[in-house]
Amino acid sequence: MLDSVYSLAIVNMVIFIVLFFMLMNKRGYVYKFKINIQFILILILSIPLIIIRMPFGIVSLQILIIIILILSLICKITYQIDIRKSIINSVIYSLLYILIECSIHWILQFSSTYVGEYMLELNIVINFIIIFTCIYFFNRLQKIYNNNKYYIYIILTIAVNVVIVLFLNISTEKIEDLYTIVAKNNIEYTYNMDTMMFSLFMKYTFPYILFIINIILISIFINSIKSEKEKVKMQFVDEKLDMQYKYYLMAKESQEKMKKVYHDMNNHMENIKRLKDNSEDVNKYINNIEDEVKSTKNIYNTGNVLLDIIFHEKSKACMENNIDFNVGIDFSKYNFIEMIDISSIFSNLVDNAIEACNKIDDNNIEKYITIKSTFIKGYYVVRCENSKINKVIIKNNKIFTSKKDKFLHGIGLDSIKSSIKKYNGELKIKDSEYKFIITIHIPVEENLIEIFV
Repeated sequence: MLDSVYSLAIVNMVIFIVLFFMLMNKRGYVYKFKINIQFILILILSIPLIIIRMPFGIVSLQILIIIILILSLICKITYQIDIRKSIINSVIYSLLYILIECSIHWILQFSSTYVGEYMLELNIVINFIIIFTCIYFFNRLQKIYNNNKYYIYIILTIAVNVVIVLFLNISTEKIEDLYTIVAKNNIEYTYNMDTMMFSLFMKYTFPYILFIINIILISIFINSIKSEKEKVKMQFVDEKLDMQYKYYLMAKESQEKMKKVYHDMNNHMENIKRLKDNSEDVNKYINNIEDEVKSTKNIYNTGNVLLDIIFHEKSKACMENNIDFNVGIDFSKYNFIEMIDISSIFSNLVDNAIEACNKIDDNNIEKYITIKSTFIKGYYVVRCENSKINKVIIKNNKIFTSKKDKFLHGIGLDSIKSSIKKYNGELKIKDSEYKFIITIHIPVEENLIEIFV
């Protein structure tokens, strides 16, 4: 019988080693040994592991440390990996394998009446199937984990605590049975009352402590979920801003060229006069000029080159969608606002307005966007008004939507708020049936003081 148990423990260890290599390969680690010496080293290190064997149900701390150390060395020799990662991989894999194997063992132990004498063999088979399946579907499981890790933590926390409470109840009942036997047989047991008192404490008080701890942990997990979502959202906003900013800088050269066209108009007119005797050449020349002017007619002079480019680009989108686009912005005195924030504020204001106008399908409703700015009592005020037809729900100065993709909706508005927050500014929203207004107030004197200080 002992020889059989020993042999099965060796088989268990061989499975442990083989599945470890499968997992490392599945995770994408590359073999690095190319010569026979390293291969021999791996074999030499594997022999002690097999001799130690993997016990069933109980693994002592000493054996666990030896297993982890030898497995870490094998991992370091076999794969292109540093020692820290090899130890981490070995520790996590060893603990998970032993946890699964021991759990299966004790479940079968409790069911020994039904399992029979082949309990250890069944233990090995079930353990192998579970771990092999997890490794085989590792990529899918990892994806599920990455998308739902905080919910998994919550479920595991609750499950572990339920098991603890059940264990406490069962153990308390067993202790009470033991106390009954001791009392009936008049057996002296000095620490009997202390044991009973501690048992009752664990049964009636400890579950409440666990419950409170659960609430705290779940609250932490939920807050972590919200924090993670906000973090991802802000990363998305920053990436969008960066892309917009780079695009507008690339368009700077084009904008300067457009302005140059207007400066050269006098020269064009002189050339036309010289060609007046040749009507065909004159018409052709005039047509070329008209085409060039049409493509460059929306020139803005806000006092900021980047802002001029932004409005020029947005005006083209408005022309394509038959939206009347009116700009009255003087930005010449507000250099304290960073370029990337200029892009964030004005690009998103106009983009949101264009999106609202494009939803208008009634020809009787004029599609327009008017964006203006002024200086009032120490504040730089930007007012963007646009026509609309869709219903908007505003609560606590936030826009809510019935769209399925609620995560992406409102990204533009969040981006604006994030930018003006740097300058202690505030954003106000006003909504009516056919009109939507966003007003931004940025304290000028306060920001100028901060710059000079």
